[in-house]
Amino acid sequence: DQKLFAGLLIKCVVQLELIQTIDNIVFYPATSKKEDAEHMAAAQSKSRRRKYCPDKKSLLFTSRGFKGKSKPNLLKQETSSLACCLRILFRMYVDENRRDSWDSIQQRLLSVCSEALAYFITVNSESHREAWTNLLLLLLTKTLKISDEKV
Repeated sequence: DQKLFAGLLIKCVVQLELIQTIDNIVFYPATSKKEDAEHMAAAQSKSRRRKYCPDKKSLLFTSRGFKGKSKPNLLKQETSSLACCLRILFRMYVDENRRDSWDSIQQRLLSVCSEALAYFITVNSESHREAWTNLLLLLLTKTLKISDEKV
């Protein structure tokens, strides 16, 4: 059981590394439209999975082998992946080269922001809410920087 838990913990660490790598790749060199489409498809897929999974965390952890009370803290993955997603969407939304896609990007951005805020208001843990401080700042400052013409 301990060996299984250690293996799953390694997968969680690798997942976080992947999220951080994507964030670094996307926000240093420019991304291609193909990569942007893949990110949008991944976000849509995640959204669909949420709709059909009533007890998300239990199902996720049980399917990954985490049983009982020993569940990993995935807060860093949660906040890092959402921050990366928001930065990608906001960048795409102001990119003049993607003007023809602004409507669909705006819809995705509104959906992600709405889901994030709806989730945040349900969080009861003070430490969990504090971990979201930078996400809220990112969301609000990027929103304020959007041209009034686009609003």
